[in-house]
Amino acid sequence: MDNNISSETGTGYIRLSYTQLQDIRLVHLVSGVDENGPIGFTDGAVPIAITGYTEWVGEGSPVVSIGWDWQMLADHSQVQLIRVGGASSNIMLQSAGRTDLGHTKTALLLETLIDSLRWQSATLEYVSVRYKN
Repeated sequence: MDNNISSETGTGYIRLSYTQLQDIRLVHLVSGVDENGPIGFTDGAVPIAITGYTEWVGEGSPVVSIGWDWQMLADHSQVQLIRVGGASSNIMLQSAGRTDLGHTKTALLLETLIDSLRWQSATLEYVSVRYKN
């Protein structure tokens, strides 16, 4: 990785710019379906959402990690996954002047990055194989 990427042992953050993050190749690590379903039963039909999580890591060192939750949507012809909520990560993004952007701006930029990735098919394939039986 770039020499300007720093890893801090005290907080566990890897500090880098958004441009540096975009240059990292993220690979799928693990995905799963949330095991806890709706609480309680009613007399009628209950809409159930299938939700889960996925974790992706960067190639190289130090290893960046980004995870997020998803929800499965289906229509008559296909199943798709959409990101729900924010990301969890060991990344703190920095400005060009190497100052931290802070948690809020880092979170927003991570969501922008996730939404630009083609993560759905790898996640759906992994979940399909993992829960086949």
